[in-house]
Amino acid sequence: MDMFTGARDLIVPSNIINELYKNKKVSVSPEKIWDKRLRFKIQNEYVTLISQDNSKQSAIGRVVDTDIVLLQGDTSIDGLRARNKEQIMAMNALMDDSIKMVVLTGKAGTGKTLLTLAAATSKVIDRNLNYDRIILTRPMSWVGKHGLGALPGTSDEKFAPYLENYMTNIDFLLNDNKSAREDFIQQLKMEFIPIQLIRGASWRNSFVLADEVQVLNHMEMLTLGTRLGEGSKLVILGDLGQRDENIAQDKTGLWKIANSPIAQESKLVASVHLVKSERSQLSALVSDIFEAK
Repeated sequence: MDMFTGARDLIVPSNIINELYKNKKVSVSPEKIWDKRLRFKIQNEYVTLISQDNSKQSAIGRVVDTDIVLLQGDTSIDGLRARNKEQIMAMNALMDDSIKMVVLTGKAGTGKTLLTLAAATSKVIDRNLNYDRIILTRPMSWVGKHGLGALPGTSDEKFAPYLENYMTNIDFLLNDNKSAREDFIQQLKMEFIPIQLIRGASWRNSFVLADEVQVLNHMEMLTLGTRLGEGSKLVILGDLGQRDENIAQDKTGLWKIANSPIAQESKLVASVHLVKSERSQLSALVSDIFEAK
């Protein structure tokens, strides 16, 4: 089975796209569907409608109940602008508070962590919302066969070397003003917690980022997902092509959630697979070399 991407392209008559732009939604209920072969059981699936008459005419929508709802409005978060259609979809899922869990997959450099951090900071700064803090977690796993050995210090000090993925993206949001980093972290009540230490936690009114989760198995992902209390949102991020732990793809918690019919048919969950690396041409090239099927 292929990894669920959370999105698909559909070739449709032009009048369907015209109706979507006019009414901001178009019905996909069984009695009105324009193609009887299609099935829309999956909630929050992103759909790119492309005209069968003119390939340049298109629209992006999201399945909500029995409608495709037009994605409209700003395609940026606090000045961070989407660079491709998958990033537009990801931003929509991240900023919609009715979606309580977002699964973002994709190779290195596609913007998973940066987009999520931008959304989290935007939500916490907006005091009209219920998110009181940002929790950033990830496994304390290293690249390669040999780790760092026993690290000295408190749990915070031991975890610090594993936080480069978050810190570099925080610095990007601050225009590389590293001197502002500590004030930014305190202002937004950011907490850094190793996944290894989350058992027993209960996170209420929190925007939770869990990065590099491609190394988690089913039980570890279960532990993570059941930490979420009322008013919280969980975003899980990972690249299955970078599983440097001894775990098969279909045994990962990331694969299980993305491909679960229970998750796919729930209004609480959205998945987006980011395709294009925006980090650099070289980063994209190396990913293509090593992650090609």
